[in-house]
Amino acid sequence: MLRLRLNMLNTLKLRLFAVFVTLLLLPLTAAVFFLFQHFESIRQQDMMERMSERMQQVSTSLTDMMAFAYKTHILLVQDESLLRILAEPESLNSIDRKKQVESKMAGINNSFFFHQTELYFKLIDREGNVYTSYAPNGRLANSAEEFEQWRQRLAEGSFSYQWVSDDLNDVYYGQKGKLLSLYILLDDPLSTRKTSLGLARISINVQEWLNSTLKNSFTDQDLLIMDGSGKTVTQSREQILDRERLLQEARSNPSGGYYKDGNAAYLINYSYLEELDWYVVNQFPLHELFRDLRPLRLFFFAGLGIVMLLFMWMIFLLASKMTKPLRQLECSMEEVSDKGLNVKIRIGQGATREVMSLGKSFNRMTDNIVELIHKLNLEEKQRHAVRFQMLLAQMNPHFLLNTLNTVKWMARREKQEDIAAICTSLGVILEASLNHEIELVPLEREIQLLHSYASVQKFRYQEWFELIDELEPSIQYALVPKLSLQPLVENAIVHGLHTKQGSGRIWVRAKASGKQLVLEVEDNGIGMEEAGRKSSRRSRPGIGLSNLRERLQLLFKEEALLQIESEPGGTLIRMILPLLIATPYSGEGEKRDVDRISGGG
Repeated sequence: MLRLRLNMLNTLKLRLFAVFVTLLLLPLTAAVFFLFQHFESIRQQDMMERMSERMQQVSTSLTDMMAFAYKTHILLVQDESLLRILAEPESLNSIDRKKQVESKMAGINNSFFFHQTELYFKLIDREGNVYTSYAPNGRLANSAEEFEQWRQRLAEGSFSYQWVSDDLNDVYYGQKGKLLSLYILLDDPLSTRKTSLGLARISINVQEWLNSTLKNSFTDQDLLIMDGSGKTVTQSREQILDRERLLQEARSNPSGGYYKDGNAAYLINYSYLEELDWYVVNQFPLHELFRDLRPLRLFFFAGLGIVMLLFMWMIFLLASKMTKPLRQLECSMEEVSDKGLNVKIRIGQGATREVMSLGKSFNRMTDNIVELIHKLNLEEKQRHAVRFQMLLAQMNPHFLLNTLNTVKWMARREKQEDIAAICTSLGVILEASLNHEIELVPLEREIQLLHSYASVQKFRYQEWFELIDELEPSIQYALVPKLSLQPLVENAIVHGLHTKQGSGRIWVRAKASGKQLVLEVEDNGIGMEEAGRKSSRRSRPGIGLSNLRERLQLLFKEEALLQIESEPGGTLIRMILPLLIATPYSGEGEKRDVDRISGGG
């Protein structure tokens, strides 16, 4: 069922339909979508400008409150009767002194009645007496030590005043939240030595100021004030705000800016108050921003969807009409595959010229296929005949091997051990050469075959050369081409040691070098150049090395290498192969076609 659906989706008709949809309908839909995105961007930019104006008003309002607080300090300093009370507190009793100071502070607050937020005054004279314009939430105690601490702090600072953004709120009836307080010394204006008569703390309840500021704000607009570390100073209501993201944006644009939150649900606008290290943050929900665009977008996309469906239906009908002749051609081809190549395709009337040409080409192709099948059948018969001749040709070597085995036993019966040993060695070599199914043998097996060959040659040349093995034990199961070392040793005997005076030596070395196996055959003969001059009359050319090169090329391509280094003192032939280690097979040994001839009687 799944394959049938995939075949249906892979038809030319549906592909043409997909092309029309992809090249026409999808770009149109994308254009409309981006148009609405542009409208929303313009709307968002307009809202950002309005929010920026609002943020500027909020910042200006807070700045005005801070300026108003500083102006009250000037009014306090200009009030001579207040300064006289602070300078000589002992001139009045505590009750009269407190009444007069509180009356002065109430008068200052009343003079700025147009401000919606009340200022909270706290004065401390040099004797530590405390006066407040509000009812404190605790009993007032002597604060001479506090006065002295602030006098020293302000004297050491760059300014004669200091703003504290998170001052303790000790107003009994006030709203919760920290106070924004201005600490400033009240100096005697008549004194040339700048004598401090007292300390004034003029405080603003930030939460109270924020509530009064938001009375005329937009619907669902939230304000938040936080310090430079991300800690909330005050807020209009609980907000879900990513403080880390806000601080990151603020560091990249310290003066102010806006962005969308991670879920694109709110538009965040912020401004920075450098003097307090505060951020005034405005958070506006985007669903309120695009509320009036939703019906328009829904209506437009619904109409566009209906038009697209009608257009897709028309495209589908057009594609069906265009592909109908091709479908007829496909059915004819399926009939050919079911009934054999002898059936010809018949193109119906009304087919296009291209479809008719395709049908004629297919008929010619089937004729060619029939002819090729006939040729392949003839070639297959010829291969069977050649295979039969090869099997007949293998009978002679098998007959020779069996005859050699018979000679070995006859020699042993006549106690001719030398002849029996030669027959055994020669039989091992002949038996290995008859096994055409194995091209690679373990190095250990190759060395055994090499020693069998050397024993035959030693008998021929009367033991005048010595074969020495230098092999690494770890590579005894490395795979090498069968009978690949024999032509190298034969070359050393015939061309290097045959005409040498005295006995000779042949070293066979094998070692691993990275991912390669290095095999070396070295002799101490006369060298190949001198041997070539002495054997120039040889009638039969040597084929051992050239045959080995071709075998290496067939087995390993460019990964195998055969190098020859010859000089008057001897010849070194190096064969480099890929290092292939074969795990020994522990099953039944190799099955012989003839009697085992490598063992004793």
